[in-house]
Amino acid sequence: MVAGLVAESAFYLSESQNRNLIHAQTDNKSAALDASLTKPKPLTFQLEGIGMPSHPVDTSTLETHPILTFEMPSYPDVFTILRSQRGVYDAWVNFSLQLALRQTLGESAIKHIIVTPTHMRHFKHGRCDPTYSLTARSRQLVSALAACIGPDGNPQYSKELIGLFHLALLEHKNLVKATKVGEGVGPHLAVLRHSMSPNNPLKKFLDPFGCPSVYLTGKDLMEGVECAVGNVYARDQLAVTYLGRKDRVRVVLNGKGSFVGVLDKLHANLQMTLKLVMLLALRYAIAGQMGAFECILQENELRMNGNTEAKIRKGPNTCGNSPQSSEMKPDFTLLIHGGAGEDVSLNQKVVEVLEFALETALKLGAQVLRNGGSSLDAVERSVVALEDCFLFNAGKGAVYNKDGDHELEASIVDGNGSNSGSVACLRTVKNPVRAARQVMEQSVHSLLVGEGAEEFLQGVAEKAKPVGAEYFHTDVRRRELDAKLNSMPTSMPTKNNHPQTVGAIALDRWGKLAAATSTGGLVGKLKGRVGDTAVMGAGIYADEKVAVTCSGDGDVFLRQTVSQKVASLYSHKGYTLKQACQEVISENLKGCQAGIIAVDHKGEAVIETNAAVMFVASLVNDTIRAEVFRPAFTFSNIIWETDELVAYLQPDPCTLGATVLTRKSLSGPNSIFHLTVPNFVTMLLGARRVAKLLCERLGVQRCALVAHPLPDQPVQIKVLPLHGLEPSWRPHLAEEEEFNTDDPGYCSSKSGPRCEDVQLDSIQAKIRAKLPTPNAPSCYDFLGDPKHNNLFSRIVRGDEKQWRVWEDNNNVAFLTPFPNTPGLTVLVPRKPLPSDIFRLEEADYTGLILAARKVAQLLQEGMRARGVALIFEGFEIDYAHVKLIPLVTSPCQKVTSVPSQFFQTYPGFVTSANGPQASSEEINKVHTQIIKNIAPRSWEDPQSHATLAITNQWYRNLFQIQNTLFHSTVEYFNNICLYSYALTPITTDTISSPMGLGSDSEPVFVNMLGQDVYLADSMQFVLEYFLRFQEGLPGAYYVSPSFRGEDPDATHLNQFYHIECELLGDMDTAMTVAEGFVAYMTQQMLKKHSHIILSTTGTLSHAQDLLKKLEGEKHLPRVTLEQAIPMMPSPDCLEWVQDGQPQFGRKLTRKGERVLIEKYGGAVWLTEMDHLGVPFYQAYVEGSGRSKAKAADLLLGLGETVGLGERHPTPEKVQEALRHHAVPEESYKWYINMRQLIPLCTSGWGMGTERYLCWLLQHNDVRDMHIIPRMKAKKYLP
Repeated sequence: MVAGLVAESAFYLSESQNRNLIHAQTDNKSAALDASLTKPKPLTFQLEGIGMPSHPVDTSTLETHPILTFEMPSYPDVFTILRSQRGVYDAWVNFSLQLALRQTLGESAIKHIIVTPTHMRHFKHGRCDPTYSLTARSRQLVSALAACIGPDGNPQYSKELIGLFHLALLEHKNLVKATKVGEGVGPHLAVLRHSMSPNNPLKKFLDPFGCPSVYLTGKDLMEGVECAVGNVYARDQLAVTYLGRKDRVRVVLNGKGSFVGVLDKLHANLQMTLKLVMLLALRYAIAGQMGAFECILQENELRMNGNTEAKIRKGPNTCGNSPQSSEMKPDFTLLIHGGAGEDVSLNQKVVEVLEFALETALKLGAQVLRNGGSSLDAVERSVVALEDCFLFNAGKGAVYNKDGDHELEASIVDGNGSNSGSVACLRTVKNPVRAARQVMEQSVHSLLVGEGAEEFLQGVAEKAKPVGAEYFHTDVRRRELDAKLNSMPTSMPTKNNHPQTVGAIALDRWGKLAAATSTGGLVGKLKGRVGDTAVMGAGIYADEKVAVTCSGDGDVFLRQTVSQKVASLYSHKGYTLKQACQEVISENLKGCQAGIIAVDHKGEAVIETNAAVMFVASLVNDTIRAEVFRPAFTFSNIIWETDELVAYLQPDPCTLGATVLTRKSLSGPNSIFHLTVPNFVTMLLGARRVAKLLCERLGVQRCALVAHPLPDQPVQIKVLPLHGLEPSWRPHLAEEEEFNTDDPGYCSSKSGPRCEDVQLDSIQAKIRAKLPTPNAPSCYDFLGDPKHNNLFSRIVRGDEKQWRVWEDNNNVAFLTPFPNTPGLTVLVPRKPLPSDIFRLEEADYTGLILAARKVAQLLQEGMRARGVALIFEGFEIDYAHVKLIPLVTSPCQKVTSVPSQFFQTYPGFVTSANGPQASSEEINKVHTQIIKNIAPRSWEDPQSHATLAITNQWYRNLFQIQNTLFHSTVEYFNNICLYSYALTPITTDTISSPMGLGSDSEPVFVNMLGQDVYLADSMQFVLEYFLRFQEGLPGAYYVSPSFRGEDPDATHLNQFYHIECELLGDMDTAMTVAEGFVAYMTQQMLKKHSHIILSTTGTLSHAQDLLKKLEGEKHLPRVTLEQAIPMMPSPDCLEWVQDGQPQFGRKLTRKGERVLIEKYGGAVWLTEMDHLGVPFYQAYVEGSGRSKAKAADLLLGLGETVGLGERHPTPEKVQEALRHHAVPEESYKWYINMRQLIPLCTSGWGMGTERYLCWLLQHNDVRDMHIIPRMKAKKYLP
């Protein structure tokens, strides 16, 4: 180490070229030193007063001892943060060495004294005293680290582990401090030792301090020196030297005596422990950087603690009295994000560090809310923490602009009054979000920028000290800028693959919302650029109903006012918060990376993104969740899904219909038992629903569950249909046994050979040793009939020899004596429940799976397993039981491929092994069978229909579709066409049916309180009437039931739901509006209900084809009746308007309509029908001699779906048409008179919604389109 320090000093001396600092006696006095040179000059030194031995050295007596050197690289920013916090870097190396010695020497490592030389402040002449580094706290830390390292070689970096690191570091720093001021124990021990007589019994305990076993020395940063020497002064000693560099640390090991033989092993162990402890030290340093030590070290940070009062501003605002506690709600919600963007290459260790930082920032904000603070204080605290962490693009970790400078921006919004403050283009402000709050609260402005903002901030009372540009420097951001500038010409911008912006939103206990956000902007942005983060309504928004923050392409967010659009859809359009976020991302943010987090006044929290990666954390319902979120878009053959879970057919199944259930984010732990309790329960409840679906659709009696954790893959559960079983239970056992000492790469429910009792005893003891009370007596309570003589019943009662490893009041876990792998455990309830676990009552099911979680965690710890597999099956004994299989690996275990297996019927066991790749035809066939949504035709039985419809998926889907149908109709006519809604009655004296000689419908007569009227078949007449109430009104519309009296069939209903509109203009105008409506409605249906359409039709092609035909300003084909007649292949495609009377004209039958649809490959207009075959009120085609009508039918699906026509413009034409159709004029005098008052040229159309939905769902019967039917001569309830 001395040589290293001399070399470093010599390096800097030669750099300075200062002759005065060089010893006068050099061998090369004539060498000229040129101060203008930039390269260092080699220097030579004469060591005065040291004589060389005159006698020759006998080389045969020289001892040789090995010197091993290695380097450990890492990110420069990691080393920077370790160096930035006093003592952390040295402690990292020190504790790593202690752990490596323990792994190398075992428990005997504690006998070795470790010293570190400490240079003293108050003593001259370079005096250096030893600091003894092996302490009680460091031993606690090392023991805890050794105990929590799993079979994969990685520890669980828990809060407790960070706390131990903190205590050990404090002790280490205190010892160093004491030594520096001359209060170290080393010199005092030396005086004491030398003062003792040789025969003093205490002397043998003090002598080791005079010659410590391990000598550790080094420096955290020594650039420019390529020298490392390890000196060993004693016969039995280890010297360890470390030299820190910008992106690595060099370590030198030198040993004598007993250390020579273990030096290679120590070398390997130290390489590993440096990496392990670095990740712990890094977490500790990040917590320190974020100001989170106190928060993260609290024992009960997630519980209410009345004795812990944070220094915060109480209540929903910063002035006035705090609300009374009775106004407080028990819950609060907090969401944060660390940015969204293109995918970045992150290994699992980096992901875990990011998640730790996110969770830390979340907890800091949650601490504010938990102690009664406001949402405004909470979001500020969380964002400040993210700004202080080098990992995120805000504050400390901000990116560079094109000129290599930092320009920061931030906003904060108080939803209670929508007050906001924003700053942009800041260069010397450490925490821009605090600056934004000062702008909000201490200025009359909402946004301040650049120098003006910084001048204002220096004038406020609580001004922060400015920071220099070096504060914001990080190596990773500099590299991003270099890559950006060097990738291509500046005129061709590259993608920003780093996540953008940090943000937080919160709902506090008073129901108040707030939002905050901060960013460094885009890499390589132009100087002076202001992004969405600084603009209220673009990247951030909050009011009394909703709070939103965004991340992604800020310029697009700014143009699209993204956050305000989300809030508007939620508050004014009736969207759910999730729907609003999804709508904005899909409609306004196509082609760019986007992430949105939002929370409403009810506490509903939403995270939506189309980016490849988004850093998020949330605290909802007192559950913390932090993750590097990677949404997946590639799932195929989905059979069931929720917002978070998805189940899809396995492409390589081991049996027909094998299904994989996983989380949509494809992130998080690989073991289901490492999920949080709410997520664990949610996922297994999801598996239960998937199993029910598979049983119903595939006709199997039951399903099994297999969950086998795979390294570096998120949690997956397989739900396996068990084919070939009979309805009544009988045992099914595998024909062969299986046993694997180590994890074979899969799990199986097969039994193994009988295990010897002594081995079971040993495994039982190993597992129970991890219990709080390993020797507690067993409880043999059985919660069932004492006569129940099932094997598991006898085990619970203690009537059978057993190896019980765990129990609680409701469940018992024991080792099976026939394991297929060591430690295989069976969990059973004390209450005898049937073996089909998926069919248990939800309370019993939930209790059993929660017990399984506890046992699995015990097994993993006790068996030192990399994970635990889970199996539900139940064909050995008819008693509910769970199999838990520890996955134990050995260090030298070779990875072997798992052979594929496929079974047509249940073979008596289940396995996690995959099968051969299935063909797309096979998968599609099974997929269709599972998801096919079939109409139940329950309307055929009016008595039972109401009850059956409530739970039937067909009608549940129909309810969603009908909701979209109504609201999309209103959106189209109100927002796009600017039409007015007409409230119309359902009774009338003026019917349009029968509307003439060609009518195929009958009126529905009723007597209402003594008045004979009709139930309206259409209120098209009323729409014509309403058009005259407002000058220039472009149109009017309604959605209402209509009534017809004919017998119901596949295309006709007695009551149906009519969408009708009347507009100013001719028939062509009306056809354009109708086409626009059909296209808009279909787009909305595809956007919101594609999964429902697919589950019914198996395809979306019919809807997509229609939209393609109408894209741009294209129109559907139009065919006149005269053109269509020659196309008909048979006489039954046509019929006379009046049987046997050709003079009244012809019309197409339903068959003829379908022929025309097939000929044109979909929707087609049939126009210019014979006038006597349409309603009298349709205008005549000029020049047709009253034989043709200005009318059109849109043929779609079942046939006529939209009926359209232009109206007679004058009263005379109406009277002429009434006579032509032999309709009495009496009831239509008002209709004639309104044309005399206000003559208008109008057209209109009506669509039967049931026929449209039949086309959308490719169905063939309109009677299945009513949840509450009304049919002739039948009584339906409600």
